[in-house]
Amino acid sequence: MNKKILYFVLIAAISVLPFIILNVSLLDIIFSVPSLFSFLFDNFFPPNWNALDGNFIIVRNTILFAIVGTCISALLAFFLGILISEYFNPFVPIRLLARFFVSFLRNVPIIIFASILVFIFGIGPLIGVIALVLGGVGFLARSYANNMDELAQSKLEALKSTGASYFQIIFHGLFPAFTPAWLNWTLFAFEINIRISAVLGMVGAGGLGLLIQANLDLRNFRRAMALIILLMAIVLIVEFFVNKLRERLEKGLPYVPIIAFIIVIFFISASALNLNFQTFIQRLSNAPRILAHFAIFDFSVAPELLAALFTSILLGLAGLVLGAVFSFILTFFAAKNTAPSLTIKFSKYELNLNFLPFLIKGAIALLRAIPSLVIILMIIASLGFGYIAAVLGIAFSSLGYLTKAFIASVEEQEEAKIEALKSTGASHIQVIYHGILPAVSSVFWRWISLRLEFNISDSISLGVVGAGGIGMLLARAIRQSNFSYIATGVFIIFIAMFILELIIDKLRN
Repeated sequence: MNKKILYFVLIAAISVLPFIILNVSLLDIIFSVPSLFSFLFDNFFPPNWNALDGNFIIVRNTILFAIVGTCISALLAFFLGILISEYFNPFVPIRLLARFFVSFLRNVPIIIFASILVFIFGIGPLIGVIALVLGGVGFLARSYANNMDELAQSKLEALKSTGASYFQIIFHGLFPAFTPAWLNWTLFAFEINIRISAVLGMVGAGGLGLLIQANLDLRNFRRAMALIILLMAIVLIVEFFVNKLRERLEKGLPYVPIIAFIIVIFFISASALNLNFQTFIQRLSNAPRILAHFAIFDFSVAPELLAALFTSILLGLAGLVLGAVFSFILTFFAAKNTAPSLTIKFSKYELNLNFLPFLIKGAIALLRAIPSLVIILMIIASLGFGYIAAVLGIAFSSLGYLTKAFIASVEEQEEAKIEALKSTGASHIQVIYHGILPAVSSVFWRWISLRLEFNISDSISLGVVGAGGIGMLLARAIRQSNFSYIATGVFIIFIAMFILELIIDKLRN
């Protein structure tokens, strides 16, 4: 059989199977969208802006969580990055141990960490910061290590050949060369943490997430909508300034003042949060005793947990399929070099629809600004609990993520190639099929494979709010303080996510 046909059949089977196994009709999902939007418009609008009264400190704390958590994780991840770098750490056992630790942090959803941290540190802002640090270290350390190894091959070998010592290579070679990548990755992590910090409020860290969930639970939808719009505004403003800063860095903005500014902002934010480090040390001393409870596994519950994890994977995959299909369609209507010129004629009048790309990009930006967990809570409020709500929530989240990535990939293509095809008389569809798709298809698949990891992590987290899967079982075990059940579930999630990561890396390569 032709390899392309085989791939097509395999992808088609993987795309359809989740809906069959979950017994979720694709048509039911699509037809539920109009009723979803009807419910949202009828019940969430107009927003009740009174919800913002007196909540300035809560909004401020959401931002401060992200700043403090990102700064601490960026520092710790730098040293861990050195430990897991093949170039800077020749000691294989230490490197493997560090990689195992980083992989564990990266593959267990952050909301699960936050839920477990409550047993040690109690409810409060401290668990929000610690959870962000753990998640940030897992994400950043791997990225830093990859950049370090690339720099070692391209720039640091020359310094080593001059007889420079190990620490001289780090201080005089790595620090100056790595600083741009360090800032870029750290700013990217800060964007992510702004969204996550809102979600962590739902598991006891405080902040906007707690307010949003409380209002949704009480069916104060218009008050919840005002808070969601505020969250979207914060995310979009942060993204705007981070992107501007990143552009300035690429144009040669000096790094030392920026790093000094970050340090100052960190200390101001940590002070404003009133984090009680004395309490932190006291409770940390109890951590070994509490964590000892999590060292006991109960593999008799493994079949139940594995079945629930399989459900979470199917939910993530089903949401990815829907999100990827609609992202693919929207991309070619929104990318500036593929958007069709749309004009509708009414007798003597013409209606120009060339604003469509701006409309799509604007809607996608707004969608991306809402954390996945908030989206699923809104959908659950509209449609009730169930797989359809979970799949739709993950699909909308994927749509925002993938459409932006796809548009960027298409718009990067050379205009000369497109114009050359047009000059031969090729139609708009032929230009896309023969000129654009061959160049971007592999990039699209890489983004889709990367999103699959996020989706499965999201589907596990979504279970905490009742969307099904292993997250729902773990949330129940956490409420019951069933430590062996929690430990077994976390272990299964880690192993499954680690295997999935290896498979996706192989497919991506």
